[in-house]
Amino acid sequence: MFQNKINYLFALLVICMFDSCQPKDTFKWNAGLSGPKYYGNGGPFVEYFYQGESIGGASTGGANQGWGITNSSASAGERFKPVPDSIFVKWLCSADRYKYEGGVKLPRKKMLDLFEKGTVDPFGDLVQYGLITAGMAPGGNVTVWLQGGLASTEICKFKIKKNDEYKENAETEKTEKKNFASYEFLNSEVNIFRYLHGIPYKIWETGEKECQYDIGYSTEDKNKKDYSMAIAGYTKDGSYVYSNEDPIPYINWNEKVNLDVKKYKKMPVHFYMQWISRDDQEWFEAEIVLPNDLETQFLDFQKKYGKDIFIIVGMEKVLENEQYTFGRIWFENSKGKKEIMKFRAAKLNVSKTRKIKYEVSKYSLPKGFVFPKWEGREPLTKPTDFDYWQEK
Repeated sequence: MFQNKINYLFALLVICMFDSCQPKDTFKWNAGLSGPKYYGNGGPFVEYFYQGESIGGASTGGANQGWGITNSSASAGERFKPVPDSIFVKWLCSADRYKYEGGVKLPRKKMLDLFEKGTVDPFGDLVQYGLITAGMAPGGNVTVWLQGGLASTEICKFKIKKNDEYKENAETEKTEKKNFASYEFLNSEVNIFRYLHGIPYKIWETGEKECQYDIGYSTEDKNKKDYSMAIAGYTKDGSYVYSNEDPIPYINWNEKVNLDVKKYKKMPVHFYMQWISRDDQEWFEAEIVLPNDLETQFLDFQKKYGKDIFIIVGMEKVLENEQYTFGRIWFENSKGKKEIMKFRAAKLNVSKTRKIKYEVSKYSLPKGFVFPKWEGREPLTKPTDFDYWQEK
């Protein structure tokens, strides 16, 4: 036992000596890949260079896990590497069916400073950067981040010109054409999301504004306040947004919220919601398409009532003997409240054969919703079996 401890301490000392002997511009980092939710990329590849030599890279079959979220991928390179001065990327865009390939110089001094200083994560802890992640989006748009733990810092954006229209051999082309015309794809979450929100090419060029808000929930029936609530928001660029807190803050019905909001987030365009009783006997889900002018409404509310704003998802009293129930979404802080829209949540039914199904659509649209103009290279094929509830 004593000898094992000596061996462990010796190995630890060697590692520490090795780490401390690295050149000042050399750090422990890996390469990562990212893709926007519902607008992912096929076969993404990234390679980093320093003074003309390859020092690391990553590749994977596809990335669509959410903008800025790192995909698990095969990463190459030494454990300790110089901070790169240039980058090369290539991928097939699943949204516009073009192949992109090219590279640019990186702001190496900026990256060196960040590696040396580290950063503070959302919990206030100092962390070191350990990932250089490249995100590839429609229109040839690329964003590079330094990431460590839950912290992420944008380094740069650049645009790659399309290489050419992607073409496979005749047999593969035939198969892909059949797949994209299939009932399963046309009515998939991906195609429905694109139908509802379009392909916002410009947003990956310019980035999205962040606003100071949080997400909370409420129930009209206080007896159901202990139901679990899960809410995920999707933004224009395919990022996820969640509540700052876990569990999500509960706000009493008809009581002004009086909580501080310190973090900034991109504004959502779409909410996915689950509301479930503790015994799993009542289970509701909703896909909520938010108003086209949500950000404008938010800024108007902020100008009138000030900061510390919550976007509240509130569940009305459950309708008995119905296959759905209703809810509302509103802005609220200690000084004011404004309702944004009403939505319908579908009730989950489990048959005797254990088949899980919803009798009504989970999708809700706000009053006056305007479907976006389609900007994709290929004509949009609308879903063939897509139903939704819309407030009057």
